[in-house]
Amino acid sequence: MSSSPTRVKRERRSVTFVLLLLFCLFTGVFFFLRSPYFHIREFRVEGLGRVSREEILARCGQDSPSIFAFDTEKAEDLIELCPWIQMAEVWRELPGTVAVRVTERTPVAFMPVGDDLWLIDAEARVLGKDDGTWTGLVALTGPEVSATPGQFLDAGTYGWGLKALATMGPVAREKLTEISIQAGEASLILDDGCRVLLGKDTGDIARKAAALDSVLRDLHDEGKIAERIDLRFEKVAIKLRLIEPLDHVTGGTLTKDDDSEAR
Repeated sequence: MSSSPTRVKRERRSVTFVLLLLFCLFTGVFFFLRSPYFHIREFRVEGLGRVSREEILARCGQDSPSIFAFDTEKAEDLIELCPWIQMAEVWRELPGTVAVRVTERTPVAFMPVGDDLWLIDAEARVLGKDDGTWTGLVALTGPEVSATPGQFLDAGTYGWGLKALATMGPVAREKLTEISIQAGEASLILDDGCRVLLGKDTGDIARKAAALDSVLRDLHDEGKIAERIDLRFEKVAIKLRLIEPLDHVTGGTLTKDDDSEAR
């Protein structure tokens, strides 16, 4: 019976020692993780093309120098506010590197607004003013809007036109110069002046795109030029432009409308 109090005291001392040891251990780890060894010393940025490294670093700026206190999700959100950035991935690489990988947006069209031309990507985001360095873009026209970098155009108005652009086959895409949106209906302007009527978005743009490429191939093979191609209905209607030679004096060509035909 006399040994029981002694055993209790020993157990209490052991528990106290273990707790003290754990406290010292956690305190040491805490201060070690906050030591300069884990301060951010490098930012590695991948995927840059249009956007400067300096802009990415500025958007990553946070108050704490510790890599563990660096908020990667906040950094991603701030980077993606840049009009030219589609997606950003940010992660830590111990002991002191923050890695950033960005995916930049690519313009597919330009929109005239006032005296300026604005670059638009496939998601209808306004990227910035056209500086003339991009080629192969088509004009996107429609109801008058204002434009600021980072703004998303109204999807109900311009989304249909961009969807049609993304679905066009290689023949039509090569000839396409403008997409016009009026009253919810889309039409295409080709490089020979032909207007292609797509109508409203009825969920069958893939069929219309395939039909358009087929018609354009046939017209090319037959040496004909269309004034208008109407794809709004199941049966394609084509209004041809008839080209006739002028007299031998002028040596030119005469263009006039021919009768419409359906395919």
